[in-house]
Amino acid sequence: MAEFSKEMKIVLIINMIVAFVYGIMYVFLPEAVYSLNDAPYFDPHFWRLFGGVLIAMGIPILLGILKGDWEHIKLFYLFAIIALIIMALVNLTSNIYVTRSATNLVFHWLDTIVMIVLIVFNVFFYLREEKK
Repeated sequence: MAEFSKEMKIVLIINMIVAFVYGIMYVFLPEAVYSLNDAPYFDPHFWRLFGGVLIAMGIPILLGILKGDWEHIKLFYLFAIIALIIMALVNLTSNIYVTRSATNLVFHWLDTIVMIVLIVFNVFFYLREEKK
């Protein structure tokens, strides 16, 4: 059983908090999120679906933290990094084909920056844990 480092545990907790906060917002409060960020399109089904995916990504992180075993969480962690990269690329390219208000642009870039920061931290700590 390969236990992960304290720093990795902190990164996992940050990932879990971000996944649950965004997930809960999109599942339970899509109308409020839509109103706050002045999104150009609103389809509550897909917003809730995306929130559900984020919550589904947060649950294995919680289980991994409780189990404390790197081997059990490693593959899922790699999947999460790939998912974040794809979401960040979609977010970045959506600037080309979506007309946004100033308010929505601020929220859009905030989301993109959060994803990029998470990608950097996750890749760094993934590579560090793999060296052990």
